[in-house]
Amino acid sequence: MAPVRWDGLQDKQHNLWLWWEKATHSLSMEQGQDRVNLTINIFWQIWKARNKRIFDSAKQEPHKTVQKAQKEWLEFEQAREIEQESRTGQNNRGHQARREQLREDVVSLYTDAAISAKRIRTGQGIIARNWKGTIMRAKGIVNQWKGIASKEEALAVRNALLMAKQAGWTKIIVHTDCKSVVEQINRCSEYDYSIATIQEDVQDLRIGFLCVYS
Repeated sequence: MAPVRWDGLQDKQHNLWLWWEKATHSLSMEQGQDRVNLTINIFWQIWKARNKRIFDSAKQEPHKTVQKAQKEWLEFEQAREIEQESRTGQNNRGHQARREQLREDVVSLYTDAAISAKRIRTGQGIIARNWKGTIMRAKGIVNQWKGIASKEEALAVRNALLMAKQAGWTKIIVHTDCKSVVEQINRCSEYDYSIATIQEDVQDLRIGFLCVYS
């Protein structure tokens, strides 16, 4: 159902890493970056649909997963085009170059968490992208315990920071859909005591990062 095809990679389907390595070789080809970016978004939406199926027993039709991936990709491309047009209108090329360099150093970390009360299982997903939208790293974590939503979301943020630290990234943006966790991190002093230890870990880990939470 996906609008992008990867012909010639059938012999790599037994190993996702080999398949992905071969697919990224197309970056230098015409529309190669667009094909890779769209594929990344499809993977991310499949991951989220899988979590809903496993942890919430919620079924999502494949065509809806593809539609969501296309919509996210188009929104990203439109935003990038607007930025490029804005940069074109700037007269100070030196200032533009410095801004480009700063943006190229920023890594966006997207986190998500899911809980299955029925199966007593939790899951965390983390994906890291550079400013072009290209995937840099991804990680999935499954634990066999009864989870609390805010705790799992906080753990996902902590694990995202650990990933950034291990990778040596210093300028990051952490995206999470849990507003309460973001507010507690940004306030620094007011904690939900059920996740206070995790929040303190996050505060310690964020030292050394130029870090924004959204």
